[in-house]
Amino acid sequence: MVTQVTISPSFQKKMSKLEQLVGDNLVEKLTSLGHYAVEISPVDTGAFVESWSLRPMGSGASRRLSSEGRLPKDYVKAKDKARQNISKDAERLKDRILNEGGATLRNGSPHAKDVDDKYLTIQRVKNRFR
Repeated sequence: MVTQVTISPSFQKKMSKLEQLVGDNLVEKLTSLGHYAVEISPVDTGAFVESWSLRPMGSGASRRLSSEGRLPKDYVKAKDKARQNISKDAERLKDRILNEGGATLRNGSPHAKDVDDKYLTIQRVKNRFR
């Protein structure tokens, strides 16, 4: 005798809707976290603020912009571009982030450590989203 469970198409539809809701909530949370990092970041050339990126845990390099050779940038435009980058990252990578068990918020600019030492951006993000 075989024991079995049949999963109905309506159950599959419900699971798909649930996965969509989880993905949408994940995108909202990750975007909020990334946008806060952008908001508290200083802007000179825009390299630091525009280097924030969301990546699945264990994935490769993050966005890396150098300030070398860049002129001072408009504060509002630099932050708008950085927010757009974060939003695109969250939406584009949500399935990988769900499947691979999490995400990291990274700043790959060559001077990220120096900026973070001065402005404590990482610590402030951690404190806000604990």
